[in-house]
Amino acid sequence: MNEIADDSRVRDPNPWLAREKAELIALLSLPDATTQRVGKMLALFGTPASAWEALRNGAYDGGDPTMGDWRGEALRVEPAKIVDRLASSGIDIVARGEPGYPARLAQIHDPPYALFCRGELPGDRVCVAIVGSRKATPYGLEVARWLARGLSDQGLSIVSGGAYGIDSEAHVGALEAGGHTCAVLGCGVDVVYPRSNAGLFKRVVEKGCLLSEYVPGTQPRPYQFPARNRVIAGLARAVVIVEASQKSGALITADFALSENREVLAVPGQVLSPNSSGTHALIRAGAALVTCPEDVLAEMGMITNPPPEAFSVENRGESLSRDERKLLEALDGGPCDIEDLARKAAFTVRLAMVTLSSLEVKGLVTRSAGASYQKCRPRA
Repeated sequence: MNEIADDSRVRDPNPWLAREKAELIALLSLPDATTQRVGKMLALFGTPASAWEALRNGAYDGGDPTMGDWRGEALRVEPAKIVDRLASSGIDIVARGEPGYPARLAQIHDPPYALFCRGELPGDRVCVAIVGSRKATPYGLEVARWLARGLSDQGLSIVSGGAYGIDSEAHVGALEAGGHTCAVLGCGVDVVYPRSNAGLFKRVVEKGCLLSEYVPGTQPRPYQFPARNRVIAGLARAVVIVEASQKSGALITADFALSENREVLAVPGQVLSPNSSGTHALIRAGAALVTCPEDVLAEMGMITNPPPEAFSVENRGESLSRDERKLLEALDGGPCDIEDLARKAAFTVRLAMVTLSSLEVKGLVTRSAGASYQKCRPRA
């Protein structure tokens, strides 16, 4: 399937955001600026240039002592030079109302005034968000990667938050499929957070984009991540939750998605795992249950009657010995260490090790942290 176009178009009610982009970016770049503060100024003065001029002339202090610092900054800075400096560092800016601003995102209740981007924006690609726990289980990591790979194969862009756990695996799965992926950050696109994802972010820029509503240089702060989640939901036609506790930030993304009339789907997990309590609650509340990439496509209306177990071992014609099948059955209950597996399958430890090695070579079993093993979806 070729890349699927999302051809909705929305005209922004304030065309001056795009026409006066330099002044808009200058306002957003002021010390401790927030979208609420900038929005208040735009509501008072109508356009970014008028608001910037009001600051320079001392005509506005907002009843806030820090506004005095803003006036000094406005007198010192030339808006056009801010935009030029960012462009020279490889950071693209698209203001709301400009061509290239994601159409679906423009439709949400509180779309960002501007987006800062390193890499290629999703464009007309249909986006699916895959999000979940930072402290994911091996099962959750495998599922996130597999779903992202399968959906990328169908031309969809995979959106996530660039965090540890499920987010990172979603990006990796998309990259493995050679697809487009978008990491929406809760800091500036020039700030690597978490730092251990520096290598992943470099790959994302090459095949997709890092995206943020926060000006470059903005450091991560806790309150910025819930706001970031509304951008993830806004970009996506559907949001898939893979592992989430009852207090997971992924559920905030699901709430934003529901409020914006996006499809919300959830992957079932192990009933005793706290990481599955949030996803199971979503399913009980009516979220569509996901067992394969086709479930997501069907919920979005892109296919009908998804084939059951489309990626099962049997459907791939995988040749398995009796011992291999028996060991896979022993793993149906979740990750196990070698001794437990041998006991469940009534194998010697040596036979279990030999059989596991064969299953690993076939891509049907993976070894996770703590020397435990778990089933994984076979690679296409």
